[in-house]
Amino acid sequence: MGWSPRTDILLEAEKVVLDHDGCVLRLAGLYKADRGAHTYWLKQGKSELGPDHIINLIHYEDAASLAVAILERNLRGRVFLGCDNHPLSRHEIMDLVNKSGIFHKKFDGFTGSKESLGKRMNNSKTRAEVGWQPKYPSFSEFLNYMGAKKRLFPS
Repeated sequence: MGWSPRTDILLEAEKVVLDHDGCVLRLAGLYKADRGAHTYWLKQGKSELGPDHIINLIHYEDAASLAVAILERNLRGRVFLGCDNHPLSRHEIMDLVNKSGIFHKKFDGFTGSKESLGKRMNNSKTRAEVGWQPKYPSFSEFLNYMGAKKRLFPS
C-alpha cells in the first residue's frame, strides 16, 4: 500500500477509522521548546544527516487545537493535514535555533550529503474547511516568541 511496512500499518489504521466514519489527522513534525527534532540534534551536537532535507512542522499546542477544531465541526470520514505551512531544511531549523539565544548549547552542523530532500506540505485546504489557524504560524515565530518571553522572565 505505502512505501514501507510502517507506512502500510498507518494506512491500514487510517482505513479502519475512515470505514467507521471517523476522521484522520496527519501531523507533521511535532515540537515544543524542550521536545522535537531540534532538541534531539542539539543534544547530539552534530549529525551525520544531510542538511537540506525538508522538515514540515507543527507545535504541540497547534496540533491539539486543530484536533479540537475538527471534533467541534463534527466532520466525518475525512483526512486532514496538520502543519504550519512553513517547511524548513534541517540546516534552516538549526540555524534558527543557534541564532535564537534560547538554548545554552550550540549545534555544530550536519555532515551528510546524499539523501532525499523530503516534501513540502501545505494544509491550506484543512485550514479553510475547519476554520483554524495556528497559534505559532512558523517555527521561527515560535522561537521569537520564546526569546521575547525569556527576556521578559529571565531564569
